[in-house]
Amino acid sequence: MLRLSRRSLLATLGAAAAVPWRAAAAPGSGGEIVFATWGGAEINNLTRAYATPFKNAGGANIVFDGTGPTEGAIRNMVDSGDVSWDICDADGYSAIRLGRTGALSAIDYTIINRDAVTPGFAFDHGVGGYSYAYVLAYDTELYKDHPPRSWVDFWDVKRFAGKRGLWRWMNGGFEAAMLSAGAARDKVFPINLDLVMDRLKQLKPELVTWDNGAQSKQMLIDGVVGMSCIWHSRAVQLAAESKGRIAWTWADGILYPGVWVVPKNNPAGSQAFKFIAFMQDAQRQINFTGLQGVGPCNPAATKAMPASLRAIDPTQPEARAQLVTVDSAWWADNYDLAMKRFQDLLHQP
Repeated sequence: MLRLSRRSLLATLGAAAAVPWRAAAAPGSGGEIVFATWGGAEINNLTRAYATPFKNAGGANIVFDGTGPTEGAIRNMVDSGDVSWDICDADGYSAIRLGRTGALSAIDYTIINRDAVTPGFAFDHGVGGYSYAYVLAYDTELYKDHPPRSWVDFWDVKRFAGKRGLWRWMNGGFEAAMLSAGAARDKVFPINLDLVMDRLKQLKPELVTWDNGAQSKQMLIDGVVGMSCIWHSRAVQLAAESKGRIAWTWADGILYPGVWVVPKNNPAGSQAFKFIAFMQDAQRQINFTGLQGVGPCNPAATKAMPASLRAIDPTQPEARAQLVTVDSAWWADNYDLAMKRFQDLLHQP
């Protein structure tokens, strides 16, 4: 997203994540596809859900690079003419921004099925691979008698005392600010930056920002914040690990896609699109939901999701009805200005 990505700072958390990780080769597999991710458990989960089945089906060997495919890293790689990544995990608005600069190959929708992607999450230069939501998580011990139910409550520091957590790199928090000011879910976009900055300025005395998913969890566990806007996958983990002390709600959450992009002149060529098409399979996306705790991007996976996983899937009708869907085009057009204004606010005394 520089521009820092949603999880770009995860790349700094451990040297092990920076080492390309190779899945064991299977008989009959040929070639190699390098998949740039954000490291950590995601690599193991991608391997189990997608890479190993792909190799077993006679596909290429998947090599994972967990150093973090930021916009800057992808653009610099392409500009230098020394491209080593074939597929990258990105945001929807990053796919639009990078596509505009010529850093990405157009998605080959003769190989990839556009109809197997949640409407709005299939872009010219990127295709949705999974989904996640920013949700309101809170400490039930702090708010025993009156738990927060909305972003209006999140901004109400008189009735709901305590610090508030927001992601340092904006997404989720800006939409929450619009909702706190009374915007209907279908009127959050286009975001009114003046209104959002005013709302954030009001919240700033109680505001604590988090940089990565692990930190967003720890802040709630340690009581640094009483409530926070965090990724739903982390909220699910928190609820389980805290035995219900930390609770969360889908209400007015914000749905985002995790997007697969292909850098221009990638070494594996069209093989990258074949692997992305393989990852579109509904059952494989269901398996990834169970492993990673994110939602699918194939509507067929949403329909076939087993009952045991529906409560953590933001694409289920019961959850989706409560969510705002991100406008990736708006973020692509306004990211730099929004980032400057937010960082200026954070650095003001």
